[in-house]
Amino acid sequence: MMDTISAPSALGRSASLALVLYCYAMIVASMADIGIFVSFLPRVAHELAIASTQAGFALSLFSVPSALACVPIGRLVDRIGIRAGMVMAGLLVIVGDVCLGWASGWVSIYAGMCLTGAGFGCLTVTCPSALVSWLGGDIRTRALSFWSTYGPVGYACGLLLAVPFSVGALWRHAFLLHALIFTVLVCCAALLPLRKVRVAVKAVGGGMSLLFHDMAVIRLAMALALPNAVAYGVSVIIPSYLGRIYGVELGMSNSGIAAAKIFAMLLGGVLTGYVLTRQIRFRTLYRSLACFGLGSLFVLFFPNGTFTLSLMALICWLLAFGGMAGAATAQLPTLVAKQEDIGVVSGLVGQLTSLICLTAPPVYLALTHWSAYWGLSCAALLIAALSVPYREVNTA
Repeated sequence: MMDTISAPSALGRSASLALVLYCYAMIVASMADIGIFVSFLPRVAHELAIASTQAGFALSLFSVPSALACVPIGRLVDRIGIRAGMVMAGLLVIVGDVCLGWASGWVSIYAGMCLTGAGFGCLTVTCPSALVSWLGGDIRTRALSFWSTYGPVGYACGLLLAVPFSVGALWRHAFLLHALIFTVLVCCAALLPLRKVRVAVKAVGGGMSLLFHDMAVIRLAMALALPNAVAYGVSVIIPSYLGRIYGVELGMSNSGIAAAKIFAMLLGGVLTGYVLTRQIRFRTLYRSLACFGLGSLFVLFFPNGTFTLSLMALICWLLAFGGMAGAATAQLPTLVAKQEDIGVVSGLVGQLTSLICLTAPPVYLALTHWSAYWGLSCAALLIAALSVPYREVNTA
C-alpha cells in the first residue's frame, strides 16, 4: 500500500488560519460568478438580444475548462508553484469578469464564462495543494473539510452580491465589482510562501502512474463528485419546484436560500473536520451522512408536506452534503505519496467532479416528478457510498 505525505504544519497557528481563510475566500469568490450570472440570466438575454438557451449554455461553459483540463492544470501547478498558480487563476477570473461586464453579444459572454471557469479550475487544484503542502495533522484535516464547502457557499455569495444591482441595467456592475474583489485577492497572494515545504516521503512511484496503480484515487473522486452533482442538480431545480408545489414566489427565495446554504455548509464542513480528528472511521461517517442525506431529500421532494418542512429538509440535506464533501476532501493527503504529485491528484479529483457536475443540470431539468428527483439522487449517493476508499486520515 502506498504511504502518504506526512508533515507537520509548516506555518504557525495564525499563519495557518490566514492560509485557510485565503484559500477559502479565493474559491468562494470564484464560484460566486455562477450565482451572479444566474441572478441576471433573463436580463442578460434580453439586453444583449440573445436567446435564453444561448445564455443558459454560457452557464455550462463555466464548468468546461475544469471538466477538461484539471489534470493538465495540476501538472502545470506542480511545475510553476502554488503561488504562481493562484495568481494565474486570479488573473483569468479578472479578465473574464471584464468581458462579462462589457459584454456586447454572445461571443463576449461565452469568452467571459470560459475565462472565469478556467480560473475556477485552477483554484480547485491550487487551493487544496496549498493546504496539503503547508499544513499538517489535525489542522490540515479540518482545513480540507472546511474548504470543501465552497460550492453552495460561493453560489449563495454570488446571489447576495447580485442583490444591490438587481434594479435597472446595473447587472454589469456586479461583474466589475467581482473583478475588483479578485484584484485585491490576487495582491494578497504575494504573502504566500515561495518555496514548497519539505515533507517526509516514504514511498516511490507517483505522477500519472498512480492513477492506474491505485484505484483509491478514482474511488475518492467518485465519492466527492457524485454528491456534488446531486447538490448541483438540486440547487438548479429546487426554487422552481418549491414554487410550483407550495405557491412560493421565486423572488423571495434568493436571500433565504442563500443564508440557509451558507449556514448549513459551513456548519457541516466544520463539524466533519472535528469528527474526523476524533479518529472516527471515514467510511462509517461518510455512509451515515449519505443515509441522512437521502432521508432529507425524501422529505424535501415529498409533495404532501409543508414549505417550512421542506426548508428544514433542505438545511438537513446541505448539512449532510457538507459533511460528505468535507470527509472526502480530507482524505486527499492519504492518496499522495510525493509532494510533487499533489497538483495532479487534486487535478484528477477536480476534473472528474466537474465532468459529472456538467451533466447534472440538464438531467435534473429533464425530470418532472418528485419520485424521479429522489430516485436519481438516491442512485447517485448509493454509488458514492460504495465508492469510498478504505484508507483513514492519519492525524498524527
